[in-house]
Amino acid sequence: MAELAVEWIDAGEYQFLLDGEEILARNAKGKQLKTVPAKARKLPEFEQLDALRTALSQHRQTCIATVSAWFLNGQTIPTRVISAVWHDPAWQAMLKDAILNFDGSVGLLRDATADSLSLVDLDGETVNVPVDDNSVISLPHPILMDDLSDWREFAVELSVHQGFDQLFRDTYPKPADEAGQREVLGKYSGGEYEKTNVLVGRSRGGGFTVDFEEGVAGVSLDVVEPGMENNAEITATLEVIDSYEESASLGALYFTWDGRIVPAEEVGPVVWSEGVRMAEFVFSGRTIKDNNEENK
Repeated sequence: MAELAVEWIDAGEYQFLLDGEEILARNAKGKQLKTVPAKARKLPEFEQLDALRTALSQHRQTCIATVSAWFLNGQTIPTRVISAVWHDPAWQAMLKDAILNFDGSVGLLRDATADSLSLVDLDGETVNVPVDDNSVISLPHPILMDDLSDWREFAVELSVHQGFDQLFRDTYPKPADEAGQREVLGKYSGGEYEKTNVLVGRSRGGGFTVDFEEGVAGVSLDVVEPGMENNAEITATLEVIDSYEESASLGALYFTWDGRIVPAEEVGPVVWSEGVRMAEFVFSGRTIKDNNEENK
């Protein structure tokens, strides 16, 4: 869905302009108004522009959700798909400067045509990826990138702004020893939210799923470990204990596949990193009580 050219729309004594997510208005004398008057909001031109705004917003959300799913599911994407959507501003905003992997060649996506995708590697050289029926790319997870610090430095030099959180995503390597793994999984137990709705809002706002069942809830995320057989989705879950009142307490982080617990030593680096990232995000929003309040 390509966005329309930016221009003022005549509506009798008013004119309207869709500027990103905001509808602007000006009067018959051409003076821009601070807000859209109530009577102007009832005009068919405003209603049509408002409907367009909603449609464009939904389209952007679809692009965000789709690219995020490609990333977290470790999917390969046909180069023809990237080429086909490139000229749509919403898609391009998500894909431009994403790190792509094509048959071992890694680079920032700078441009796409009907014939090729243009990547820039760490040496500043252009890598042309063919657009055909057989070529596919993927969006590598930063936890798997050995040269991540170099890429981050390179991105800063180029003033790169990615449409989704890839290069500068928080990553969490899995401890090599069993004791270290147990410590991480149990780190979040006891974290408390005075308001359960704050926990729910923060978790869903972070893109995570919240489920409540019989007093026990979980904040969860499905992730595919690259190279895993049958592209099996592992679910990372941060247990939430609902007290049946307004407050809730956090429990342990754990991983499941097909309803069965996956031992920590079997959890891959991407799933581990994403699970801990989720838990850290939720834990950081907990209610912090000062010492004076606790000692009352």
